[in-house]
Amino acid sequence: MLGLCFLALRRTLPAWLLVGFVALLLLAARGSGGPPLLEADERAQAGLRALARQNVWSVLLVLAPLLFVQAARLGTPAASAWLAPTPAPRSTLALALACGCFLACGAATLVAAVVSEMTLPGASTAWRRVSALANPPAVLLDDAPNVRWSVPSPAPGRRLRLATTVAIGSGPAVTARFSARAGTRSAAVETRVAGRTALELEPPGSVGDTLELELERVGPGALLVLPPDALELLAPVGSERLTALALGLRAFLCLASGCALALGLARRMRASLAAGLVLALALWSWTSTSAARLVPGGDLPRAWQELGAGLVPAWAPLSSWASALVLFALGLALWAHPSPGKEPRA
Repeated sequence: MLGLCFLALRRTLPAWLLVGFVALLLLAARGSGGPPLLEADERAQAGLRALARQNVWSVLLVLAPLLFVQAARLGTPAASAWLAPTPAPRSTLALALACGCFLACGAATLVAAVVSEMTLPGASTAWRRVSALANPPAVLLDDAPNVRWSVPSPAPGRRLRLATTVAIGSGPAVTARFSARAGTRSAAVETRVAGRTALELEPPGSVGDTLELELERVGPGALLVLPPDALELLAPVGSERLTALALGLRAFLCLASGCALALGLARRMRASLAAGLVLALALWSWTSTSAARLVPGGDLPRAWQELGAGLVPAWAPLSSWASALVLFALGLALWAHPSPGKEPRA
């Protein structure tokens, strides 16, 4: 069965596809990994590294439909007709083919992770979103230039991140000041807001204190908008390179479960239809909140958004692992137990 597993690996990720994939990865890394034209601060540098990672990982997402098609072709009756005289149980054959698809998906994910990290410098600090904190939505006008609210003081070492923007048509930019006070200690940050902008500060105080927060519109300019659910709590992480692991696990779960499902569906329909159905399921999970909890990698857009904000994405939820096992078992069952009628041709 080991030979059948490696055969499935070569069929799912053939040499021509692997060479083209590596070439595109290197081009994406080279095009986005150069030094910035202008001097940038720590947050801007993190944003540039995040953009470079997104460019590399997007090549893997482009490769996904091809992997689904290759796995579906592997599972068609015509492609597996030579296995009919094999005395091994069909469930064992299905497991060997699926394992080969898993190895192909794992190899593609590993190559993307290595290329994305080997072309970027390491970072001394990295942050991950822990939770969302309540904040009142508001539009700061000339007559009401500030808004105040309070939250429990977070643990030491954590950071607050507040997303703000300007009202459309009210002007190009405005200066915003975000401040936090706990007793006699205070901290503040001030920046120019010309679009969606995040203001970050390390709050004073200790656990158990009440943290008084204020967002203020400073001077003339556009109307400052504070959206709902705009306040986030960030925690430090050991390395920014954990981004590759967090994104890689999501991508692997999506690709591996999709290939297993395409492998099984190809026993009952054309390979192109099987791959298209799997791709449609993945796209549906990326656009539907309810489906995102049921499909492996369904929360990839949220992780992508966190990466674009210069953060290390959170780990994939347990529901993604559970749904991946379900789709894996479904794909094996569909391949091992084809319909009793006439099987469709490839």
